[in-house]
Amino acid sequence: MTVKTFSINPEKTAFVKAYLPDSIGGIKYCESRPSVVIFPGGGYEHCSDREGEPVAFQYLAEGYAAFVVSYTCNARFPIPLVDAAYTFYKIRLRAEEFCIDPNKIAVLGCSAGGHLAGCLATMWNDVSLVKTIGCTAEELRPNAAVLCYPVISGVTAPHEGSFKVLLGDEPSRSDLSRLSLENRVTPKTPPIFIWATSNDGCVPAHNSLVMAKACISNKVPMELHLFDEGPHGISTCDKPVSYDENGIRPHVREWIRLSIEFLNKYLNV
Repeated sequence: MTVKTFSINPEKTAFVKAYLPDSIGGIKYCESRPSVVIFPGGGYEHCSDREGEPVAFQYLAEGYAAFVVSYTCNARFPIPLVDAAYTFYKIRLRAEEFCIDPNKIAVLGCSAGGHLAGCLATMWNDVSLVKTIGCTAEELRPNAAVLCYPVISGVTAPHEGSFKVLLGDEPSRSDLSRLSLENRVTPKTPPIFIWATSNDGCVPAHNSLVMAKACISNKVPMELHLFDEGPHGISTCDKPVSYDENGIRPHVREWIRLSIEFLNKYLNV
């Protein structure tokens, strides 16, 4: 495996770490791999290490290339989205170098990173974003998205901290609505896989529900898994808190397998 790190803005406040499996004869996808671009959570205040490399390794094991994005934090909207869009565009532009298929690139995000991944999945054709990046809208469109216990709505059970970072301490109702992803879904939104836990005390599962409803209303292929129990930020479910009293990993860890099956279907791999 080759690991590369590169900056994505002149200020060097955002970076990408690329995990590129070696090409080995007889191993699937070795000529042109599917890939996943990962946005860790952290309330838009930091990027969680637990939601970066550990998640990337799960997809690497299934033949995917993985890119972990450390985007600009503690910055007003649209700065994080510009980072995300520019990163995605550059990865697609360098597909041949990375030995990936430019038409089989998914985005994945956890918590606030889920909001960022969801922004790209629903706002890829925003005129101002396309103009800022200097590309076509289609070059910014992910082929699929995986949203892990995501921040979605600024109106329905919002994670107030994330929206305060993006919009300031007293955001207007209209601005909150504008950044509520359930309002941004259209029939052109790519297929979306969503999972959360019903007792998440930080980002309520209502966020996942309103996003699922918006996808259904717009006939966007989607899959929703709402597990009964688990704390916020459990990532790959390897922390001790994710074990039951018998020391067995709970079924919530199945999100990894389920999401890969979903991507395999909609990326056609």
